[in-house]
Amino acid sequence: MEGMEATGSPSRHLPDIADILASMEESVARQLLRDAGLSPSDLDVIGTHGITVRHHPRTHRLDFLPSLPTSRGVSYQAAQPFPLAQSFRTPVVSQFRGADVALEGHGAPLAPIFHRALFAGERSRAFLNIGGIANITGLPPSGTDLPVIAFDTGPGNMLMDLATSLVSGGALPFDRDGSFARRGRPDPELLDWLLSDSFFALPPPKSTGREEWGEERLRQILAWMTHQTAPPLRGAAPPAHRLSPEEGDNLLATLSELTAAGVERSLPWLASPPEEIIVGGGGMRNPDLMERIARRTGLPVISSQEKGYPPQAIESMAFAYIALLTLSGRPGNIPEVTGALAPAVLGQITPPPGGLDPLGLQGIARRADIHLPFPDRPRRTG
Repeated sequence: MEGMEATGSPSRHLPDIADILASMEESVARQLLRDAGLSPSDLDVIGTHGITVRHHPRTHRLDFLPSLPTSRGVSYQAAQPFPLAQSFRTPVVSQFRGADVALEGHGAPLAPIFHRALFAGERSRAFLNIGGIANITGLPPSGTDLPVIAFDTGPGNMLMDLATSLVSGGALPFDRDGSFARRGRPDPELLDWLLSDSFFALPPPKSTGREEWGEERLRQILAWMTHQTAPPLRGAAPPAHRLSPEEGDNLLATLSELTAAGVERSLPWLASPPEEIIVGGGGMRNPDLMERIARRTGLPVISSQEKGYPPQAIESMAFAYIALLTLSGRPGNIPEVTGALAPAVLGQITPPPGGLDPLGLQGIARRADIHLPFPDRPRRTG
């Protein structure tokens, strides 16, 4: 991203970024097939989410075209499905969020339909995914009429990763094991100021992203640390000085506490108080953050690995599952979660070189019916 900013308009680089991503995905997918003892011919479908470069699901004005009327909500991911479809000779589903946004939904979170399939049972649970943004899915006990409620809780790893890169002079991409944060002490005034953001008081459905909790926010935080006043989120000046090691540790501790506080504040919105929190995503590997969440919520915080699913694989598995829902003609969103007006079949299907065989699609749908838990079936218990 730094290179994009340095050489002009980022938008002109998006096709190249998407193509690079597709090459990386192809390499990883081939390695995955080898590790699983499978071949490309065993694949029914590939789901690729891509990299979100613009998530603004609500009506808004375009600063660069002020003469035009307001724009509808958008959520756009840089993805290049065509090389994958050609290389693996299988359908590829991408651009999952747009259909939900077109129905006035937030386009996020989408993974809760998969969380329900994996983790819903006799006990009330919450599944917490901690990526760049954290999101929670409340899973009421099976057999009740209580709804699944899911939404973004606020920043996950994003601000912490950006701050770690800053305090380490670019040497470290993330705070391994939460070591910086563990040494530091949260700044209560800075934390209170961050938690005063209107996002935390909003009821679900709601979503957020880099526009609110990315580089601009970090610059705003650094300005606050220097002057004890908050400049506008957009256009905050870069910091005037490098942070001392103590200031860096305290900043990371504050941002870790912010993520934990966002989780704590999300719990009253769930339909059923959870008895435990199952965690997936890269944040699960940060023991300092997990301790802060457990302390603030007073709940057992366990890794999805204890349920048989690697934490960093959950989101990838979710979009493979949703891709199969799409190919089977089933909706992949939960309107109560995203705020959409109706269920929607998600994504765009890119066919393989030979096109889509109707009989082949019927076979895929039949196999999916046999092997996968789908949302139009009773959920399993356990």
